[in-house]
Amino acid sequence: MTLLQWLVAATTSALVLWVAFLQWRTAQQKAVHELYNDRFRIYEVVKNCVDQVRINPENFDNERQKEFLKAKNEAYFFFGADVQDYLERLRKDLTTVYDTTRLQATTADRDQAISLISKFDEDGQPKFAKYMQFPQTVPIGIWQRFKRLGKFM
Repeated sequence: MTLLQWLVAATTSALVLWVAFLQWRTAQQKAVHELYNDRFRIYEVVKNCVDQVRINPENFDNERQKEFLKAKNEAYFFFGADVQDYLERLRKDLTTVYDTTRLQATTADRDQAISLISKFDEDGQPKFAKYMQFPQTVPIGIWQRFKRLGKFM
């Protein structure tokens, strides 16, 4: 009887530990997903501002500039120094474009700023991408493992 009680207690403890591990893993994955969503939202605002300048620099208005500044300030908490430095440079270029439309900067400065902004896909996107990758993969479930084994047999 004592052996049976010990086995039941050990099995129950093992199941409780397994459920606790699965809950911890789910919470960890949820946190990673939420972080990704926050980072992607910031990236989208920056990309929309860059696209607006590419399409029609004259339509880059005060409202877009405010959106960009808000995203830049939020990015401080979600990205590293490399993205911060890039966003500061981008802010200066966007300000030059904005000031040119208001006749406060020269056309040559504007053209150079638009040229730098247009390199977002080459310069900025890889900086953001480094932070947008998931650090771990989704574990393969037991049924997928059996399916894979069936393919090799």
